[in-house]
Amino acid sequence: MCYQGCRHTNAAVGGEGGADIYIFGVMHADPEGWETGEFILKNKPHTVVVETALNPAHGSATGNVASVQECLMITNSAYGMVDARTRALAHIGVQLADVQNPIESDLWKEICRSPMFFSEHLAYAAAFAVGAQLIHGDRPKLVTYQRMLWQPSIVDLDYAFGLQSALNYHDLVAHMRPPTQDPAATGMTEQILIGERDAVLLQSLYTASLEAGAGAAVVGVVGSSHLGGMRRLWATDGWREVIASGALELPKHCGQGESPEQIGVRRALFDGVIRLTCRIDVTNDIYETLGPPPEESFGVYDLTHELYGSSRMLLATLGKEQLEEVCQGWRCDMWEVLTPLREIRPVNGGRGYEEELVMQLRQLNYEIT
Repeated sequence: MCYQGCRHTNAAVGGEGGADIYIFGVMHADPEGWETGEFILKNKPHTVVVETALNPAHGSATGNVASVQECLMITNSAYGMVDARTRALAHIGVQLADVQNPIESDLWKEICRSPMFFSEHLAYAAAFAVGAQLIHGDRPKLVTYQRMLWQPSIVDLDYAFGLQSALNYHDLVAHMRPPTQDPAATGMTEQILIGERDAVLLQSLYTASLEAGAGAAVVGVVGSSHLGGMRRLWATDGWREVIASGALELPKHCGQGESPEQIGVRRALFDGVIRLTCRIDVTNDIYETLGPPPEESFGVYDLTHELYGSSRMLLATLGKEQLEEVCQGWRCDMWEVLTPLREIRPVNGGRGYEEELVMQLRQLNYEIT
């Protein structure tokens, strides 16, 4: 488990009488992360602010509070397994509350060992057990997805695709030198996906701290990838500026001034970035939330999606030196072979798709098989 914690004192909240804030970084979907839950059980914070919502209703707005009473009253719903787990966690919380030493109880040891419960689930159950407010600190998924799709330019999205492809190949080839740039601090797409949400989470923690008051404690449970950015924004007070810039708002001009072809390319590049960056469950959630591309854009979307889903396009995003470390051509120069794919990329002035290139790739795959 990738575990890390940091503490901000009352003074760091600005001397306004706020509670101490403890931020824990977790690996999402980690079945072995029990430390955060145990910290909550031991220290009995006033509030637990979480990045990942307990269920869709909890995550529908920033600042939503999940109460144990409401969770216990959930019956049949459209969310099925999600709400069954919500009820189970609420029941576990109530049972732990009746135990004198919950950390040493058989129930706590059992759920810590269970592959059905992840580190964040244990934090939810612990929050219910100690009577802490369980607050959704992130912005709604729809806001993040829409901002990622429409705020960057097409070139920004293509740049993000290339950067993530290069980082993935770097991880694949162990002997390569470290990347020269921090992906979390590079490009508009990463700023929307990580940086803006760092600020939203800090605002939620700050607000919870003031509401809890001096002498209390607030615990934040966030993905470990957020810790570095949150530290920087907290130290500089920069999170206020990010919030003021509209980080909690849906984009106002979705595709205004773009042709159906450009919208098709935009959506295909966005999907490509998500495919390289996120887990499959997140990818599926994004598609379900946003729905398919517009009908008039689907033809170009399909071509661009196929082109950017090919291994050759992934290789075409690499610089010459990295390409040579990743693969070598047989009786050919791979850099030259990939030139048409590089030229079609918007980051290099291309339009993002070409039917002839797609046909060539299809024929190549047929010949290989």
